[in-house]
Amino acid sequence: MKKKLIFLSVFFFTGCYSFEQGYGQFSLLLKQQKIEDVLNENKEPKERIEKLKLVRPILTFAEQEIGLTPGNSYKKYVALESSAVSWVVQAADKRKLKLKTWWFPIVGSQPYLGFFEKEKAFKQRDTLKNEGYDTVMGGVSAFSLLGYYPDPIYSSMLDQSSLSEFIEVLIHESVHRTLYIPDYYSFNENLADFIAKRATVHFLDLHPELKISSQEYFSQYKRNLLAQKKFQEYLGKIKNDITEFYEYADKNLEFKDETIFLAEREIKFNQIASEYKKFMNGLEIGTNYEFSFQKGKINNAVILSYSIYEAKQEPLEKAYQNAKQNLKLMLKNLKSCLSGSLQDEKDLWSKVENCRSENELKP
Repeated sequence: MKKKLIFLSVFFFTGCYSFEQGYGQFSLLLKQQKIEDVLNENKEPKERIEKLKLVRPILTFAEQEIGLTPGNSYKKYVALESSAVSWVVQAADKRKLKLKTWWFPIVGSQPYLGFFEKEKAFKQRDTLKNEGYDTVMGGVSAFSLLGYYPDPIYSSMLDQSSLSEFIEVLIHESVHRTLYIPDYYSFNENLADFIAKRATVHFLDLHPELKISSQEYFSQYKRNLLAQKKFQEYLGKIKNDITEFYEYADKNLEFKDETIFLAEREIKFNQIASEYKKFMNGLEIGTNYEFSFQKGKINNAVILSYSIYEAKQEPLEKAYQNAKQNLKLMLKNLKSCLSGSLQDEKDLWSKVENCRSENELKP
């Protein structure tokens, strides 16, 4: 699973899951320290200190240049005892490309459950497997409370990224706090990814003292961009292919037998793995996509977890061009265009790609 940001609005959940998540969040908040105190004490590893020093300039840039609203977040720091702040479990139907979702107040439907304890995530994963779902589980470095409570900087955010990647992560987080559409998790993730990558390039341009990190990021950014486009093409292809197989299997009595169905499905998944490297033609090497679609590790949940983050960059690119490649204007336009009611996801993306400033719409 890709390292991505998740939403855990623990103060709004209900039931046992709510209590456990609320307790986990509260335990983390008890460990908070003011970042300025951490910097003055200078007891953290050098790499962490270097990144913590950048928090204030990054947030100032995000507010003034991009129009983000981090609010009172990221003024405190939490040193974790593990490499991840949370573990996320996703599940999907075995016979069609459909993610299982859970509905929560405020945030709406979400395609994952997050846990502060790894053992509980494993237990939930096993429960879902026993219920007949495909599953995928992974650790994440950060999550957002979407502006309902100030977020701290977690040590996992510092340790799992380079200096320039940390800039991207922090901006990504701030996008979630600025514009979030309940129920439309794919849009929220794609928007944060789109803005954060371009804003990071802008920030590094404004800070020549970060020259080494800047050069590394620009080079990696270009490689990732090329790989991303190719990856999205492959993702679309395999989703079409596997959907055709599921539709065929649904109409064929032979595949009513679960053993036969799963055996044939595994052949399809192995083909996806074996053809991936050939399709990417080396573009994946040294990028976020290098270890995608590994043999024996593919299922519907894995495919759909990629789809959340990789599916919809083109409409955002159109909105960006409509805003004259100005991220601040783009964000302002999107807030206006998406302020009304939405019929469905198709309606949302249609509004995104046709989004322009109100002045342009006037005759």
